[in-house]
Amino acid sequence: MVSAMAYAVGNVASSVALVLVNKQVFNGGFHFPMSLSFFHFVFTWLWYQMLYAAGVYSNPEPGMSQVEKFKVALFGFASIGFMNLSLNYNSVGFYQVTKLTIVPVTLVINSVAYAVYTTTKVKLSLAILLAGVAIATVTDVELRPTGLIFGVLAVLSTAVFQIWQGTKQKEFGISATQLQAGIAPWQSIQAAAVSIATECYCYEPSPSGAPCDTAVRFFELAFAGDHVKQHTLWIVLGTCILALAVNLCSFGLIGRTSPITFQVVGHAKTCLVLTGGYVFFSSGAGDTQQIINNIAGVSVAMIGVLLYGHIQQASSGGYSDCLDAVCPGCILYVIEPKYASEESAEELKGLKGPA
Repeated sequence: MVSAMAYAVGNVASSVALVLVNKQVFNGGFHFPMSLSFFHFVFTWLWYQMLYAAGVYSNPEPGMSQVEKFKVALFGFASIGFMNLSLNYNSVGFYQVTKLTIVPVTLVINSVAYAVYTTTKVKLSLAILLAGVAIATVTDVELRPTGLIFGVLAVLSTAVFQIWQGTKQKEFGISATQLQAGIAPWQSIQAAAVSIATECYCYEPSPSGAPCDTAVRFFELAFAGDHVKQHTLWIVLGTCILALAVNLCSFGLIGRTSPITFQVVGHAKTCLVLTGGYVFFSSGAGDTQQIINNIAGVSVAMIGVLLYGHIQQASSGGYSDCLDAVCPGCILYVIEPKYASEESAEELKGLKGPA
C-alpha cells in the first residue's frame, strides 16, 4: 500500500512537472520540440542500458523483430513529438484537454481494426467527454490551425501506440520493460533524424545575414557564454530526468494497483496541469473568460471520464453500474437492449424458481 501510494504521488508529481517544465523550456527560447524529444529518448535508452548491465532484465528470445520494433518506436516517437509540438503551438489548457480524447479515439480504432465491441453506455460517457472538450476548446483564443493539426496527429499516434503497447507484449510474450528497452534505440535514431532535418539546419538564411534560429545555434550561443540559454539547457536536462521518472512511476503504479486507480491518478494530473498552466502561463486579465470556459469544459469532460471508468470497472467486476441503479428499465432497454433483455430473462427465471 505504501509503495503504491509512493508511485501514485511520484506519477502525479513527475507528470505535472514535466508538462509545465517543458512549457518553460519552450518559453525560454528552446522552441525545438523534436530536439527535446531526442534528448528524452537518449536519456531513457541510456537508463535501460544501465539496467541491462545490472541484470535487471534480459533480452527475450526470439522476441520482436527489428521491423516490429521500428514500427512501434515510430508511433511512440510520433506520439511524444506531436505532443511536444502541440504544447509548443497551443495553450496548456488545450494541450491537456485534447489528451482526454485519446480514450474515445482508442476505442474507435479498436472497434474498426480489432472488432472490439463498445457498449452504448460507454459511448454515452464518451459523448459527455467530447462535449466537455468542445466547451473548453471551441473558444480557445490561442488555438491556431497549425496547433490543431499537431493536436489531432498527437492524439492519433498516441492511441495507436497505446494499443500496440498491449498487443505487442501479448503477441511476442515480452514485458513492458523489455518492450521499452527494445524500442528506445529506434526512437532515439528517429528523433535525431527529424531533429536534424527540421531544427538543426538553416533552409532560408536571413537577407541581413543574421544567423538562423536553430537548435545548433542555440547550443553555440549557450557555449559562448549566453547565461540565459545556459540556464534553459539545465532545465532541458531536468525534463530528461522528469520524463524518465514519469515512465518508471507509471509502470510501477500499474503493477501495484488496478487500471481504474491509474485512471483516477490521471484525472488528478489533468486538473493539476490545467491549474499550473493557468497560474504560470496565463497572459493576464484577457484570459479570464477562456479560463472559465476551460474550467467548465474540463468539469464536464471529467464527468464523462469518471463515468467511463466506473462503467468499465463495473462491467469487468460483473456488478451493476450507476446507470442501472438510477435509470428505469425502459430507459435501460433503449440504452442497451441486449443487456436489458438478459436482465429481464434472469428476473423471470428467478420468479419461476428452479425447474
